[in-house]
This record gives sequence, C-alpha cells and structure tokens, in this order.
Amino acid sequence: MIEQYRTALTKRDTAALEHIWADDYTFINASGAVVTKPERLANIKSGATSLNTIDREENPKIRVYGGDVAVAIDRVTLKGQYSGKATSGQFQSSHVWVKTPSGWQLASNQITPVSSQ
Repeated sequence: MIEQYRTALTKRDTAALEHIWADDYTFINASGAVVTKPERLANIKSGATSLNTIDREENPKIRVYGGDVAVAIDRVTLKGQYSGKATSGQFQSSHVWVKTPSGWQLASNQITPVSSQ
C-alpha cells in the first residue's frame, strides 16, 4: 500500500488517492499544518501540491496492531511542493493505516524534516 500511495502522489492520481485516504484522513505537512482529505485533494487537483519524486532512504519499519491498524515509519527524500511551497530534502515519514471493509486505508500521516545535526 505504501508503494501504491507514493505512486498515486507522484502521478497526482486523485482517483487512487480518494480510495487510499480514509474519509477522515488528516495530513500534517512539514510546516506543521493539518490538512484534511478534501483540502489535500483540492491542493493536488489545483497543482499547489505536486511531488516529483519520493525516494525511500531505508526500508519502512512497520508494526501491526490487532490485525486492523498498522504504523509505518521511514525516511524519504522528497522533491516537489506542498500547498504551493517548494519542498525538498530528507524527511521522517509516519503513516497510520487502518483495515476497512474495502481494504487498507491511510487514516493519517505526517512528514518531519530531518535536521542537519
């Protein structure tokens, strides 16, 4: 699902993202802004959010809880823009996936810039 998600983001495939993101999905971007599913879809459709590349720096660490919730943590290198602001560099990424009747969906994710320290 993580790879499907990354592919949908880089291709700006809003139909796929509509299915991948849970109805109450929230995203916390690198600036700390909380973005809802409708806001994020609008940003992608308008071109304000577009990611050219998402390169995985390491294999994600995935933990599954009770068979219905999974948390994935990994480091990625991004190049593109979020909400009209240029974004590039290394980020820690966290995803919370939930198993629904229609399959695994992303309930929430966050990216945090990796400091140079």
